[in-house]
Amino acid sequence: MKKSLVAILIGLVIGGIGFGGYLAWLGSQPKPKNEQTEAPVTAPELLSWRDPNGFSFQYPEGLTVNKHDEDQQNYAHIEFTHRDHPGNVIIWGKDTTAADTTAWVKTEKRFSSASTLDTTFANFPGKKVLIADPKQIIVGTVDDGIVWTVEGLLTDSDFWTGVHTTIADSFKFIPVGSDEEDSAAPVQEEVFADEEELLE
Repeated sequence: MKKSLVAILIGLVIGGIGFGGYLAWLGSQPKPKNEQTEAPVTAPELLSWRDPNGFSFQYPEGLTVNKHDEDQQNYAHIEFTHRDHPGNVIIWGKDTTAADTTAWVKTEKRFSSASTLDTTFANFPGKKVLIADPKQIIVGTVDDGIVWTVEGLLTDSDFWTGVHTTIADSFKFIPVGSDEEDSAAPVQEEVFADEEELLE
């Protein structure tokens, strides 16, 4: 009886030593590097656009800008695209017969099945329009017979929603002859030599 008890105790001691050695060896092994660790996300730098037609806004760097100089009918037709993100954002300034923003939304056939919300755009009463197919977000207002909009085609929704928000939230009108017009930075359009240019 005593011999078996001693054998059991010796077995426990040896097993404990062996287990302790295993734990020590395990702790000495280099820890595997986490391949999934991502670099911290940094927000892109914002560039400023000041347009001779009396408005300004900010947009993230790295977008391709097309001013559509061939468009002689509209006050603004500025398209932003990105080679890695399908979709776009377009700033429009178009003549309208609508008396105000509410009338404009009601007369736009493409808004017939869209969701419409009241908002503020460039410190004016505006509308936010959400279209399901294709997925689009449009923010706009009517001022002096012109409908001004920032329209986003959200094919890559995560990317273009952020771009649209940046442009729409920073969009403002610059009154002719104001101190802001006189002191503003040079017109961003002068930077572009070609109709399309990638800003990196």
